[in-house]
Amino acid sequence: MDGTPDQTQRRRRAFRRWLFAYPMATLAFSLYFVATSARTDMGEFLLLIVVAIGAALAIPVVALIDGARSRAIGSAIGGCLLGLAPAVLVFAGVFEADRAYRQHSLDKERQRAAALADAAARGDAAAVRAAMAQLSADYGPGRALCFVGGHGRPQAGDRSGSDDWLLSEPDGGEQLVSTARLFDAAEALMQGRPPAQRQAVLAALLVRLSEHNESLEYLTGWLRLWRGTDPHARTLTFAQPREDDSAGDCYLPNGNVDLTRIVADTWHDDGLRAWIAAGYGFAPEQGPAALEGLRSKAGLDALTAAGFDLGAALRRGGDDGELMTHLVSTLPRLLDESADPAALADLTEAYLRSGAELGRTTYGETLCEAFTGGESSQAASRSSVPGAARAAAAQRIRLALCPQGQPPTPTSSSTTAYENSLAAAAEAAAEAGRREALGAVEAPKPPPPTAPAPAR
Repeated sequence: MDGTPDQTQRRRRAFRRWLFAYPMATLAFSLYFVATSARTDMGEFLLLIVVAIGAALAIPVVALIDGARSRAIGSAIGGCLLGLAPAVLVFAGVFEADRAYRQHSLDKERQRAAALADAAARGDAAAVRAAMAQLSADYGPGRALCFVGGHGRPQAGDRSGSDDWLLSEPDGGEQLVSTARLFDAAEALMQGRPPAQRQAVLAALLVRLSEHNESLEYLTGWLRLWRGTDPHARTLTFAQPREDDSAGDCYLPNGNVDLTRIVADTWHDDGLRAWIAAGYGFAPEQGPAALEGLRSKAGLDALTAAGFDLGAALRRGGDDGELMTHLVSTLPRLLDESADPAALADLTEAYLRSGAELGRTTYGETLCEAFTGGESSQAASRSSVPGAARAAAAQRIRLALCPQGQPPTPTSSSTTAYENSLAAAAEAAAEAGRREALGAVEAPKPPPPTAPAPAR
Protein backbone atom coordinates (compact mmCIF):
# COMPACT_ATOMS: atom_id res chain seq x y z
CA MET A 1 0.00 0.00 0.00
CA ASP A 2 1.06 3.56 -0.65
CA GLY A 3 0.84 4.54 2.98
CA THR A 4 3.14 1.83 4.39
CA PRO A 5 6.33 2.90 6.18
CA ASP A 6 8.51 1.26 3.52
CA GLN A 7 6.86 3.21 0.75
CA THR A 8 7.19 6.44 2.72
CA GLN A 9 10.90 5.79 3.23
CA ARG A 10 11.37 5.12 -0.48
CA ARG A 11 9.68 8.39 -1.35
CA ARG A 12 11.82 10.32 1.10
CA ARG A 13 15.02 8.77 -0.17
CA ALA A 14 14.07 9.47 -3.80
CA PHE A 15 13.16 13.05 -2.94
CA ARG A 16 16.43 13.71 -1.11
CA ARG A 17 18.47 11.96 -3.77
CA TRP A 18 17.14 14.08 -6.62
CA LEU A 19 16.85 17.29 -4.62
CA PHE A 20 20.64 17.66 -4.86
CA ALA A 21 21.01 16.57 -8.50
CA TYR A 22 20.83 20.01 -10.08
CA PRO A 23 22.84 21.79 -7.32
CA MET A 24 25.67 19.25 -7.56
CA ALA A 25 25.75 19.41 -11.36
CA THR A 26 25.73 23.22 -11.22
CA LEU A 27 28.58 23.20 -8.71
CA ALA A 28 30.66 20.89 -10.91
CA PHE A 29 30.15 22.89 -14.11
CA SER A 30 30.69 26.24 -12.37
CA LEU A 31 33.95 25.12 -10.78
CA TYR A 32 35.14 23.75 -14.11
CA PHE A 33 34.39 27.07 -15.78
CA VAL A 34 36.23 29.25 -13.27
CA ALA A 35 39.20 26.89 -12.88
CA THR A 36 40.00 26.09 -16.53
CA SER A 37 40.54 27.84 -19.84
CA ALA A 38 36.82 27.60 -20.64
CA ARG A 39 36.66 31.18 -19.38
CA THR A 40 38.82 32.44 -22.25
CA ASP A 41 38.72 29.68 -24.89
CA MET A 42 35.56 30.05 -26.95
CA GLY A 43 35.72 26.48 -28.26
CA GLU A 44 36.01 24.98 -24.80
CA PHE A 45 33.31 27.32 -23.51
CA LEU A 46 30.86 26.24 -26.21
CA LEU A 47 31.64 22.59 -25.49
CA LEU A 48 30.96 23.18 -21.81
CA ILE A 49 27.62 24.81 -22.64
CA VAL A 50 26.58 21.85 -24.81
CA VAL A 51 27.52 19.34 -22.10
CA ALA A 52 25.73 21.39 -19.43
CA ILE A 53 22.54 21.58 -21.51
CA GLY A 54 22.72 17.84 -22.11
CA ALA A 55 23.12 17.18 -18.40
CA ALA A 56 20.22 19.52 -17.56
CA LEU A 57 17.95 17.60 -19.95
CA ALA A 58 19.17 14.19 -18.82
CA ILE A 59 18.65 14.71 -15.08
CA PRO A 60 14.80 14.66 -15.14
CA VAL A 61 14.82 11.67 -17.50
CA VAL A 62 17.06 9.70 -15.15
CA ALA A 63 14.96 10.86 -12.20
CA LEU A 64 11.85 9.56 -13.93
CA ILE A 65 13.48 6.17 -14.55
CA ASP A 66 14.75 5.95 -10.98
CA GLY A 67 11.36 6.98 -9.61
CA ALA A 68 9.62 4.33 -11.66
CA ARG A 69 12.05 1.68 -10.45
CA SER A 70 11.55 2.65 -6.81
CA ARG A 71 7.84 3.33 -7.28
CA ALA A 72 8.33 6.96 -6.21
CA ILE A 73 8.04 8.88 -9.46
CA GLY A 74 6.34 11.90 -7.93
CA SER A 75 8.92 12.26 -5.18
CA ALA A 76 11.85 11.90 -7.59
CA ILE A 77 10.49 14.44 -10.08
CA GLY A 78 9.41 16.78 -7.30
CA GLY A 79 12.84 16.70 -5.68
CA CYS A 80 14.47 17.27 -9.06
CA LEU A 81 12.36 20.36 -9.77
CA LEU A 82 12.72 21.77 -6.26
CA GLY A 83 16.50 21.43 -6.66
CA LEU A 84 16.47 24.17 -9.29
CA ALA A 85 16.25 26.87 -6.59
CA PRO A 86 19.38 25.82 -4.66
CA ALA A 87 21.14 25.26 -8.02
CA VAL A 88 20.66 28.95 -8.83
CA LEU A 89 22.05 29.87 -5.41
CA VAL A 90 25.06 27.60 -5.96
CA PHE A 91 25.71 29.19 -9.36
CA ALA A 92 25.53 32.71 -7.93
CA GLY A 93 27.70 31.79 -4.96
CA VAL A 94 30.48 30.26 -7.04
CA PHE A 95 30.67 33.21 -9.40
CA GLU A 96 30.53 35.75 -6.59
CA ALA A 97 33.40 33.98 -4.83
CA ASP A 98 35.34 33.90 -8.09
CA ARG A 99 34.68 37.60 -8.70
CA ALA A 100 35.87 38.50 -5.21
CA TYR A 101 39.02 36.42 -5.63
CA ARG A 102 39.81 37.94 -9.01
CA GLN A 103 39.24 41.45 -7.70
CA HIS A 104 41.54 40.76 -4.78
CA SER A 105 44.22 39.43 -7.14
CA LEU A 106 43.80 42.44 -9.41
CA ASP A 107 44.17 44.85 -6.50
CA LYS A 108 47.36 43.12 -5.37
CA GLU A 109 48.76 43.16 -8.91
CA ARG A 110 47.92 46.84 -9.25
CA GLN A 111 49.81 47.55 -6.06
CA ARG A 112 52.85 45.71 -7.42
CA ALA A 113 52.59 47.57 -10.74
CA ALA A 114 52.30 50.90 -8.92
CA ALA A 115 55.46 50.01 -7.00
CA LEU A 116 57.21 49.28 -10.31
CA ALA A 117 56.11 52.59 -11.83
CA ASP A 118 57.14 54.46 -8.69
CA ALA A 119 60.58 52.82 -8.69
CA ALA A 120 61.02 53.66 -12.38
CA ALA A 121 60.01 57.28 -11.79
CA ARG A 122 62.64 57.54 -9.03
CA GLY A 123 65.32 55.96 -11.21
CA ASP A 124 65.98 53.23 -8.64
CA ALA A 125 67.27 50.29 -10.70
CA ALA A 126 67.35 47.85 -7.78
CA ALA A 127 63.78 48.71 -6.82
CA VAL A 128 62.70 48.28 -10.44
CA ARG A 129 64.12 44.77 -10.57
CA ALA A 130 62.61 43.90 -7.19
CA ALA A 131 59.17 45.17 -8.22
CA MET A 132 59.41 43.29 -11.51
CA ALA A 133 60.07 40.06 -9.64
CA GLN A 134 56.80 40.53 -7.75
CA LEU A 135 54.62 40.85 -10.85
CA SER A 136 52.70 37.84 -12.08
CA ALA A 137 53.96 35.67 -14.91
CA ASP A 138 51.49 37.40 -17.25
CA TYR A 139 53.76 40.44 -17.23
CA GLY A 140 57.07 39.85 -18.97
CA PRO A 141 59.73 42.57 -18.95
CA GLY A 142 58.63 43.96 -22.32
CA ARG A 143 55.03 44.36 -21.28
CA ALA A 144 56.11 45.77 -17.92
CA LEU A 145 58.14 48.51 -19.60
CA CYS A 146 55.24 49.20 -21.96
CA PHE A 147 53.02 49.75 -18.92
CA VAL A 148 55.59 51.92 -17.15
CA GLY A 149 56.25 54.03 -20.24
CA GLY A 150 52.62 54.61 -21.10
CA HIS A 151 50.07 57.12 -19.96
CA GLY A 152 47.65 56.77 -17.12
CA ARG A 153 44.06 55.72 -17.59
CA PRO A 154 42.11 58.55 -19.23
CA GLN A 155 39.06 60.19 -17.77
CA ALA A 156 35.66 58.90 -18.81
CA GLY A 157 34.96 59.72 -22.44
CA ASP A 158 38.62 60.45 -23.22
CA ARG A 159 40.08 57.96 -25.71
CA SER A 160 43.71 58.99 -25.20
CA GLY A 161 46.02 57.23 -22.79
CA SER A 162 46.40 53.56 -21.96
CA ASP A 163 43.71 50.99 -21.34
CA ASP A 164 46.04 48.62 -19.48
CA TRP A 165 44.07 46.68 -16.88
CA LEU A 166 46.74 47.28 -14.24
CA LEU A 167 45.91 50.97 -14.12
CA SER A 168 43.45 51.79 -11.38
CA GLU A 169 41.70 55.12 -11.05
CA PRO A 170 41.59 57.68 -13.89
CA ASP A 171 44.36 60.26 -13.61
CA GLY A 172 43.80 62.26 -16.77
CA GLY A 173 46.09 60.14 -18.94
CA GLU A 174 49.33 61.66 -17.66
CA GLN A 175 52.65 60.08 -18.58
CA LEU A 176 53.74 57.81 -15.74
CA VAL A 177 57.53 58.04 -16.12
CA SER A 178 59.74 60.59 -17.88
CA THR A 179 61.62 59.47 -20.97
CA ALA A 180 65.04 59.75 -19.33
CA ARG A 181 63.91 57.58 -16.42
CA LEU A 182 62.30 55.19 -18.86
CA PHE A 183 65.72 54.45 -20.35
CA ASP A 184 67.04 53.70 -16.86
CA ALA A 185 64.09 51.37 -16.22
CA ALA A 186 64.70 49.60 -19.52
CA GLU A 187 68.34 48.96 -18.67
CA ALA A 188 67.33 47.66 -15.24
CA LEU A 189 64.74 45.29 -16.72
CA MET A 190 67.21 44.07 -19.36
CA GLN A 191 69.92 43.18 -16.88
CA GLY A 192 70.65 39.46 -16.75
CA ARG A 193 67.99 38.50 -19.30
CA PRO A 194 68.41 36.59 -22.58
CA PRO A 195 68.65 38.59 -25.83
CA ALA A 196 65.04 37.88 -26.88
CA GLN A 197 63.63 39.40 -23.69
CA ARG A 198 66.05 42.33 -23.83
CA GLN A 199 64.93 43.08 -27.37
CA ALA A 200 61.28 42.85 -26.27
CA VAL A 201 62.02 45.52 -23.66
CA LEU A 202 63.66 47.74 -26.28
CA ALA A 203 60.80 47.22 -28.73
CA ALA A 204 58.38 48.48 -26.08
CA LEU A 205 60.71 51.39 -25.38
CA LEU A 206 60.75 52.35 -29.08
CA VAL A 207 56.96 52.31 -29.20
CA ARG A 208 56.81 54.72 -26.27
CA LEU A 209 59.52 56.98 -27.72
CA SER A 210 57.49 57.25 -30.91
CA GLU A 211 54.29 58.00 -29.02
CA HIS A 212 56.03 60.76 -27.07
CA ASN A 213 57.52 62.11 -30.34
CA GLU A 214 60.92 62.31 -28.71
CA SER A 215 63.98 63.90 -30.29
CA LEU A 216 66.52 62.09 -32.44
CA GLU A 217 68.99 61.87 -29.55
CA TYR A 218 66.74 59.37 -27.82
CA LEU A 219 66.64 57.22 -30.95
CA THR A 220 70.44 57.25 -31.05
CA GLY A 221 70.52 56.07 -27.45
CA TRP A 222 67.99 53.38 -28.25
CA LEU A 223 70.12 52.13 -31.14
CA ARG A 224 73.13 51.88 -28.81
CA LEU A 225 71.14 49.74 -26.40
CA TRP A 226 69.91 47.53 -29.23
CA ARG A 227 73.47 47.05 -30.48
CA GLY A 228 74.29 45.64 -27.06
CA THR A 229 71.80 42.80 -27.57
CA ASP A 230 73.68 41.54 -30.66
CA PRO A 231 77.00 43.32 -31.25
CA HIS A 232 77.71 41.63 -34.59
CA ALA A 233 74.30 42.01 -36.29
CA ARG A 234 74.30 43.65 -39.73
CA THR A 235 70.53 44.18 -39.85
CA LEU A 236 68.16 45.22 -37.10
CA THR A 237 65.78 42.28 -36.85
CA PHE A 238 63.28 41.38 -34.17
CA ALA A 239 60.63 38.73 -33.53
CA GLN A 240 58.13 39.29 -30.72
CA PRO A 241 58.40 36.45 -28.18
CA ARG A 242 55.43 34.11 -28.33
CA GLU A 243 54.60 34.63 -24.67
CA ASP A 244 54.15 38.36 -25.38
CA ASP A 245 51.23 37.86 -27.77
CA SER A 246 49.07 39.92 -25.42
CA ALA A 247 51.73 42.48 -24.56
CA GLY A 248 49.33 45.38 -24.47
CA ASP A 249 49.89 48.53 -26.49
CA CYS A 250 53.47 47.62 -27.46
CA TYR A 251 52.89 44.31 -29.21
CA LEU A 252 54.57 44.28 -32.64
CA PRO A 253 53.20 41.34 -34.64
CA ASN A 254 55.41 42.04 -37.67
CA GLY A 255 58.63 42.28 -35.67
CA ASN A 256 61.48 43.97 -37.50
CA VAL A 257 59.17 45.47 -40.15
CA ASP A 258 57.28 47.24 -37.37
CA LEU A 259 60.54 48.57 -35.92
CA THR A 260 61.50 50.01 -39.31
CA ARG A 261 58.08 51.56 -39.79
CA ILE A 262 58.16 53.18 -36.34
CA VAL A 263 61.60 54.71 -36.96
CA ALA A 264 60.74 55.88 -40.49
CA ASP A 265 57.32 57.28 -39.61
CA THR A 266 58.52 59.08 -36.48
CA TRP A 267 61.95 60.45 -37.39
CA HIS A 268 61.79 60.11 -41.21
CA ASP A 269 65.07 60.77 -43.03
CA ASP A 270 67.03 61.61 -39.87
CA GLY A 271 65.90 58.40 -38.21
CA LEU A 272 66.93 56.29 -41.20
CA ARG A 273 70.33 58.00 -41.28
CA ALA A 274 70.77 57.23 -37.57
CA TRP A 275 69.80 53.63 -38.31
CA ILE A 276 72.52 53.44 -40.97
CA ALA A 277 75.07 55.25 -38.79
CA ALA A 278 74.51 52.60 -36.10
CA GLY A 279 75.81 50.01 -38.56
CA TYR A 280 72.52 48.47 -39.60
CA GLY A 281 71.31 47.72 -43.09
CA PHE A 282 67.80 46.82 -44.19
CA ALA A 283 66.37 43.35 -44.69
CA PRO A 284 64.32 42.96 -47.90
CA GLU A 285 61.01 43.05 -46.03
CA GLN A 286 62.03 46.30 -44.31
CA GLY A 287 62.57 48.21 -47.57
CA PRO A 288 58.98 49.33 -48.24
CA ALA A 289 58.53 50.54 -44.65
CA ALA A 290 61.73 52.59 -44.96
CA LEU A 291 60.61 54.20 -48.23
CA GLU A 292 57.23 55.14 -46.76
CA GLY A 293 59.00 57.29 -44.19
CA LEU A 294 61.29 59.16 -46.60
CA ARG A 295 60.65 62.85 -47.14
CA SER A 296 63.54 64.01 -49.36
CA LYS A 297 65.92 62.96 -52.10
CA ALA A 298 68.82 63.40 -49.67
CA GLY A 299 67.34 60.67 -47.50
CA LEU A 300 66.95 58.41 -50.53
CA ASP A 301 70.57 59.07 -51.50
CA ALA A 302 71.66 58.08 -47.99
CA LEU A 303 69.78 54.80 -48.29
CA THR A 304 71.20 53.91 -51.68
CA ALA A 305 74.72 54.89 -50.58
CA ALA A 306 74.37 52.38 -47.73
CA GLY A 307 73.56 49.60 -50.19
CA PHE A 308 69.76 49.83 -50.08
CA ASP A 309 68.27 47.90 -53.02
CA LEU A 310 65.85 50.51 -54.31
CA GLY A 311 64.97 48.57 -57.43
CA ALA A 312 63.88 45.54 -55.42
CA ALA A 313 61.82 47.70 -53.08
CA LEU A 314 60.02 49.38 -55.98
CA ARG A 315 59.45 46.16 -57.91
CA ARG A 316 55.80 45.40 -58.42
CA GLY A 317 54.01 42.20 -57.54
CA GLY A 318 55.77 41.52 -54.24
CA ASP A 319 54.26 40.87 -50.85
CA ASP A 320 53.93 44.59 -50.26
CA GLY A 321 51.69 45.10 -53.27
CA GLU A 322 51.86 48.23 -55.39
CA LEU A 323 54.38 50.15 -53.30
CA MET A 324 54.92 53.02 -55.73
CA THR A 325 51.17 53.49 -56.13
CA HIS A 326 50.85 53.70 -52.36
CA LEU A 327 53.70 56.20 -52.11
CA VAL A 328 52.20 58.39 -54.83
CA SER A 329 48.68 58.27 -53.39
CA THR A 330 49.96 59.64 -50.06
CA LEU A 331 51.79 62.56 -51.69
CA PRO A 332 48.83 65.00 -51.59
CA ARG A 333 48.53 64.64 -47.83
CA LEU A 334 52.29 64.90 -47.35
CA LEU A 335 52.40 68.02 -49.51
CA ASP A 336 49.85 69.68 -47.23
CA GLU A 337 51.81 68.69 -44.12
CA SER A 338 55.33 69.40 -45.39
CA ALA A 339 57.29 72.55 -44.66
CA ASP A 340 59.32 71.89 -47.83
CA PRO A 341 56.98 70.58 -50.56
CA ALA A 342 59.70 70.90 -53.20
CA ALA A 343 61.66 68.15 -51.43
CA LEU A 344 58.78 65.74 -52.08
CA ALA A 345 58.80 66.69 -55.76
CA ASP A 346 62.55 66.01 -55.87
CA LEU A 347 61.96 62.65 -54.20
CA THR A 348 59.26 61.67 -56.70
CA GLU A 349 61.49 62.53 -59.64
CA ALA A 350 64.29 60.50 -58.06
CA TYR A 351 62.00 57.48 -57.81
CA LEU A 352 61.19 57.76 -61.50
CA ARG A 353 64.86 58.06 -62.43
CA SER A 354 65.50 54.93 -60.36
CA GLY A 355 63.14 52.82 -62.43
CA ALA A 356 59.62 53.36 -61.09
CA GLU A 357 57.18 52.62 -63.93
CA LEU A 358 54.46 55.00 -65.00
CA GLY A 359 52.27 52.39 -66.68
CA ARG A 360 49.23 50.72 -65.28
CA THR A 361 49.67 48.56 -62.22
CA THR A 362 48.21 45.15 -61.54
CA TYR A 363 44.97 46.82 -60.47
CA GLY A 364 44.70 48.93 -63.62
CA GLU A 365 45.68 52.32 -62.16
CA THR A 366 48.56 54.48 -63.33
CA LEU A 367 50.71 56.59 -61.02
CA CYS A 368 49.20 59.65 -62.68
CA GLU A 369 45.70 58.48 -61.81
CA ALA A 370 46.73 57.62 -58.25
CA PHE A 371 48.14 61.11 -57.71
CA THR A 372 45.26 63.00 -59.31
CA GLY A 373 42.76 60.92 -57.35
CA GLY A 374 44.61 61.66 -54.13
CA GLU A 375 44.69 65.36 -54.98
CA SER A 376 40.93 65.39 -55.47
CA SER A 377 40.32 63.66 -52.15
CA GLN A 378 42.72 65.95 -50.32
CA ALA A 379 41.17 69.05 -51.87
CA ALA A 380 37.75 67.97 -50.63
CA SER A 381 39.00 67.79 -47.04
CA ARG A 382 41.24 70.88 -47.16
CA SER A 383 39.96 73.88 -45.23
CA SER A 384 42.29 76.51 -46.73
CA VAL A 385 43.85 77.40 -50.06
CA PRO A 386 47.27 75.72 -50.51
CA GLY A 387 50.33 77.94 -50.66
CA ALA A 388 52.34 78.74 -53.75
CA ALA A 389 55.17 76.37 -52.79
CA ARG A 390 52.73 73.53 -52.36
CA ALA A 391 51.02 74.27 -55.67
CA ALA A 392 54.36 74.46 -57.50
CA ALA A 393 55.51 71.14 -56.04
CA ALA A 394 52.21 69.49 -56.96
CA GLN A 395 52.56 70.77 -60.52
CA ARG A 396 56.08 69.34 -60.77
CA ILE A 397 54.86 65.97 -59.54
CA ARG A 398 51.93 66.04 -61.94
CA LEU A 399 54.21 66.78 -64.90
CA ALA A 400 56.56 63.97 -63.84
CA LEU A 401 53.80 61.40 -63.42
CA CYS A 402 51.57 62.51 -66.29
CA PRO A 403 53.63 63.09 -69.46
CA GLN A 404 51.99 65.73 -71.70
CA GLY A 405 49.38 66.06 -69.00
CA GLN A 406 47.76 62.73 -69.96
CA PRO A 407 47.91 59.30 -68.35
CA PRO A 408 50.53 57.18 -70.13
CA THR A 409 49.53 54.64 -72.73
CA PRO A 410 49.58 51.08 -71.34
CA THR A 411 52.64 49.09 -72.31
CA SER A 412 53.38 45.41 -72.28
CA SER A 413 55.63 45.86 -69.24
CA SER A 414 52.82 47.23 -67.11
CA THR A 415 49.74 45.39 -68.40
CA THR A 416 48.70 41.80 -68.77
CA ALA A 417 48.95 39.88 -72.03
CA TYR A 418 45.17 39.85 -72.29
CA GLU A 419 45.00 43.63 -71.94
CA ASN A 420 47.75 43.99 -74.55
CA SER A 421 45.86 41.78 -77.00
CA LEU A 422 42.69 43.82 -76.54
CA ALA A 423 44.60 47.06 -77.08
CA ALA A 424 46.29 45.64 -80.20
CA ALA A 425 42.97 44.43 -81.61
CA ALA A 426 41.33 47.79 -80.99
CA GLU A 427 44.22 49.62 -82.62
CA ALA A 428 44.14 47.29 -85.64
CA ALA A 429 40.40 47.79 -86.04
CA ALA A 430 40.80 51.55 -85.84
CA GLU A 431 43.60 51.48 -88.40
CA ALA A 432 41.50 49.35 -90.76
CA GLY A 433 38.64 51.80 -90.42
CA ARG A 434 40.91 54.72 -91.23
CA ARG A 435 42.23 52.95 -94.32
CA GLU A 436 38.74 52.14 -95.57
CA ALA A 437 37.69 55.73 -95.11
CA LEU A 438 40.79 56.99 -96.90
CA GLY A 439 40.23 54.52 -99.76
CA ALA A 440 36.67 55.66 -100.20
CA VAL A 441 37.77 59.27 -100.50
CA GLU A 442 40.59 58.63 -102.96
CA ALA A 443 38.79 56.09 -105.27
CA PRO A 444 38.39 57.51 -108.86
CA LYS A 445 34.87 58.35 -109.83
CA PRO A 446 33.50 56.46 -112.87
CA PRO A 447 33.21 58.64 -116.04
CA PRO A 448 29.73 59.94 -116.81
CA PRO A 449 27.86 57.99 -119.52
CA THR A 450 28.19 59.46 -123.01
CA ALA A 451 25.13 60.46 -124.96
CA PRO A 452 24.22 58.13 -127.88
CA ALA A 453 25.15 59.36 -131.32
CA PRO A 454 22.21 60.80 -133.34
CA ALA A 455 20.77 58.50 -135.97
CA ARG A 456 21.43 59.38 -139.57
